[in-house]
This record gives sequence, structure tokens and C-alpha cells, in this order.
Amino acid sequence: KYIFVVAVIALLVTGCSADKTNTSNLSGANDSLARPDSEVSGARIQLFNKVRLTSEIYADKFVTYEEQDSTAAYELDIDIYDSTGTVTTQVVGDSGFIRENEGLLNIFGNVVVVTDDSTRLETEYLWWDSNTDRIKTDAFVHITRGKDVITGWGLDAETRLKDFRILSQVSGTITDPEKLQEK
Repeated sequence: KYIFVVAVIALLVTGCSADKTNTSNLSGANDSLARPDSEVSGARIQLFNKVRLTSEIYADKFVTYEEQDSTAAYELDIDIYDSTGTVTTQVVGDSGFIRENEGLLNIFGNVVVVTDDSTRLETEYLWWDSNTDRIKTDAFVHITRGKDVITGWGLDAETRLKDFRILSQVSGTITDPEKLQEK
């Protein structure tokens, strides 16, 4: 009976120590996946579509994970360029994720978009596709153009906000409704 108890205790101790070894090995593997490849403070990233500069992204901090083609950015300030190299749209936000190879940017928190004609979009989240030059969101949006104000949920727009569609619960104040019929 004594030998049986010692054998069970030995198996438990051996089994536990083997589990601890395996767990620590897995933990080390997970830690290496979560570690960034680089962290840079106060820098900018330039995004290109072939040879054309599409945007410059300034941030207080960039954290890059190359294997996942993902860069986290904090305190974003973005300039979006047209085909002639002129800044047409500026975007600010609290944070974002950049997928450089795909040309995608997700922006979160206090997002403000201002175009060269002073149209202003405010929302809490949006994503921008530099390949199609479109911005989209499912969040609440508030758009101001001159004295006109339009609000609603969801947005699909080109980056200059000349052509946009609010997806639901649209309301607003338009000072010259005849301008809407000009298109």
C-alpha cells in the first residue's frame, strides 16, 4: 500500500512538472508572436500606390508587427494626397491600425476628417482604403459643409467627401435644397 501511494505521488509530480514545462514553452511561443518588430516614437509613414504618394501618416508612436502586416499607431495625423500631389484631406484620430501591403487604415476614437473645401466629418471609427480612395464606417457620423449639417449611421464616401452616402437614420439641415438636385 505504501509503495502504491509513493508511485501515485511520483506520477503526479512527474506529470505536473511535465505540464509546467509544456506550458512555459507555449507561453514563450505566444510571447514571441505578441512582441512587435519595432516601436518608433514621433515618426511618419508614407503610403504609395505603385509610385504615387497617397498619404503621409504622422503618429506619436508606431508599433509594427511585420509578420501580420500590421502597424498600430497612436495620436494619428494623416494627410491624403490626390494624383497631383496636393493634400486634399486631413484626418486625425486617437489610434489606428495600418495594413501597408493592403493599403488599408482603420482609425479609432475622436476621428475628424477635413477636406480642402472645409467639409468636416466627425465619427468614432472609420476605415480608409487607399486603393479605392474611399472611407467607410458603421458608426454615427456628423458632416458639416458650410451651414449644412447631415447626421446618420454608417457612411460610404470618397475621401474628399464630395460624393457620400449615409447608410441609415439620416437627418440634417440643408440651407439650399436645390443644390441637391444639381447632380
